[in-house]
Amino acid sequence: MKNSTLDVLKNFFLKRKLKFEILSSFFLLQILAATFIITYMYNNHTKSLYEFSDTLMKDISEEKIEAILYRFKSVETSVSLGSNLVRNNEDVSIENKNLLHYMISSVKQYPYIDSMFIGLKTGFFLQVRGVTPGSTYKATPTKLLPKNASIGVRIIVNEEKRKSETWYYLDAEGRVLEKETLGNNQLTFDFKAREWYNKALDTQSLSWSNIYVFSISKLPGIATSYPLQNDEGQYIGVIGADIQITSMAEILQKNALTGISMIMNHKGEVIAHPTEKETTKTVGTEVQSIMISELQDQIPSTAYKKFIEYQKNRFTFDFNGEQYIANYSQFNDALFKNWVFCSLVPINVFVGKVKETQQRILIISFSILFLSTLLMAVLAHRISKPIQNLVDQANRIRNFDLSEPIEINSSIVEIQKLQIAISRMRKSLEAFAKFIPKTLVRRLIEKGADVRIGGKSKRLTVFFSDIAGFTTISETFPADKLMTHLSEYFDELTGIIINENGTIDKYIGDAIMAFWGAPSADKLHALHACKTALFCQKRLTDLNRKWLFEKIPPLYTRIGLHTGDAIAGNLGSSERMNYTILGDTVNLAARLEGVNKQYGTNIIISQAVLKEVQELAIVRPLDIVSVKGKNEGVAIYELVALQGTDPLLLPTSEQLEFCETFKKGFTLYLEQRWDEAIPIFQGMALRYPDDLPTQMYIERCKQYKEAPPGEGWDGVNHLHSK
Repeated sequence: MKNSTLDVLKNFFLKRKLKFEILSSFFLLQILAATFIITYMYNNHTKSLYEFSDTLMKDISEEKIEAILYRFKSVETSVSLGSNLVRNNEDVSIENKNLLHYMISSVKQYPYIDSMFIGLKTGFFLQVRGVTPGSTYKATPTKLLPKNASIGVRIIVNEEKRKSETWYYLDAEGRVLEKETLGNNQLTFDFKAREWYNKALDTQSLSWSNIYVFSISKLPGIATSYPLQNDEGQYIGVIGADIQITSMAEILQKNALTGISMIMNHKGEVIAHPTEKETTKTVGTEVQSIMISELQDQIPSTAYKKFIEYQKNRFTFDFNGEQYIANYSQFNDALFKNWVFCSLVPINVFVGKVKETQQRILIISFSILFLSTLLMAVLAHRISKPIQNLVDQANRIRNFDLSEPIEINSSIVEIQKLQIAISRMRKSLEAFAKFIPKTLVRRLIEKGADVRIGGKSKRLTVFFSDIAGFTTISETFPADKLMTHLSEYFDELTGIIINENGTIDKYIGDAIMAFWGAPSADKLHALHACKTALFCQKRLTDLNRKWLFEKIPPLYTRIGLHTGDAIAGNLGSSERMNYTILGDTVNLAARLEGVNKQYGTNIIISQAVLKEVQELAIVRPLDIVSVKGKNEGVAIYELVALQGTDPLLLPTSEQLEFCETFKKGFTLYLEQRWDEAIPIFQGMALRYPDDLPTQMYIERCKQYKEAPPGEGWDGVNHLHSK
């Protein structure tokens, strides 16, 4: 198998058609050129876009960081300026219109400020925050605030002897609409326990808290705070403002690129996310930021692992078969030095257009390649077709096909000269073609057999046919018309034999000798011979109908088939040879053809033939005979039809019943059960009165019934004539 594959590949590379050579060379050059151009353009464009993407993502990250820091700085500024309005404890009061107006203005000016507040060491706390529509009273959560309420002012007194919490609800102009005082048991907020309060006093400078949950909105955020000093330079309290973490989502969502932007710290905790609503969780009494691995979207988690692994700020990674570019930028502010801005963008955002362009280039390139290949195919066809036609002419001459070829029109001088040479060779052979057995020579050439005297033993099937009563026909029919009549007969039967891959050995008067299995090997030689015999009889039925109409004598043919070993080869002299077969197989086939006459049948096959086609053949057993010159008995059968080959050869239900019934009677005959066999054959005789074998077995059974053959009887019928 391996050597066969190598031979095929070797022949392919060493023997190629001219048209294929032209087209393949052109096609290969086109493919190489297009591949080089597209690859070069794609790689260069991709490289440029990768470099551009690094710069763009870095710039966007810095822009986002600056936007976030700007908010923080603006709040820091607002808090720092507000500290100048408090010089002593008495300044922190709802009655201080300047301070209250400043705090309200700050909350309104910066929507991301959740509230602004002041906490004094005395325990006094003042807080201003916006009121969202639909808000309710603190003491009565089911009761809505006045419709025009837009600002809520919270005052807490947390002294040893006095504790209270009062809310004032103001309209947009700062006028008090409602006042609400909560009971002592409702006072749960202790600002002195907050990080922003203690951190500002401890550092005595502007500070930022860690993320915590606001007491009113219950939202996560951070607070900036600044210590307050009185005129004597003593720290009396802290002023500060809350910023909701969710307010940063607005900045993160405004991404110039399609991707994910978020803020995290070095521990992998999420500070802000554009879509995740819950970025904190409560663990016991503490509020913690969720880890990046806890996000529903696993892309940031995958990127963070690579960030830790690579120790690089910019890199690419894969997630679910898609590539992403990751960019990590540090916050350059000392207060937020542990914060990292993370930007994750699919690579296709940058190279998608390049891929689209590449696809368009591919489509255009393949269109050009297709059109140019069609053009080259036309040109190659114009060159190769005349050459191929000349090759076909040479092959036909080689196979003794000397028919006139189609005229070749070519402007190429070499092709014109070759056409003239082949034409002269064909005409030289035409004179001898009628004396040469073309079919046989063609097959010998295809097989590559040496033309020399000798032969080899082969397993084959031999066919003999003869016309019944031909002598009488030849005596009563004019000779010239008889030759024409016989020629038509031979043409029809010869065509059927050749069509079934048979080899015509010779015509012997009105007889035909043919065989299957040589010179070409044929595993189905017996089947092809049986098909030929049946097709010949069917064709003769149609011809006899035509000949009777034309008042020409009908021809009835008897056929004998036998399978066995025979010597096949060239017989004759060095001057003239004949490819034929010799052996006992040939003689027995010839004898079987003649046996038809004694049984009134048209086709007789031997047991050896039936063994080859028993799965398909519909036969009836005729006898066990010993032909003239033979002592050994041979079982013979009448071939009636074939199954599973050709629809024209299928048996009818009547034929199947006929063969099965006759077989039953014949089996009883061989078992010497005459009384059982006779009724079966007599029943068949009533339906088929002209069937000679049926009448014959009725007579035999009666004879053997009266004079039994005795022990040792083998049923063999010894024939004494050919």
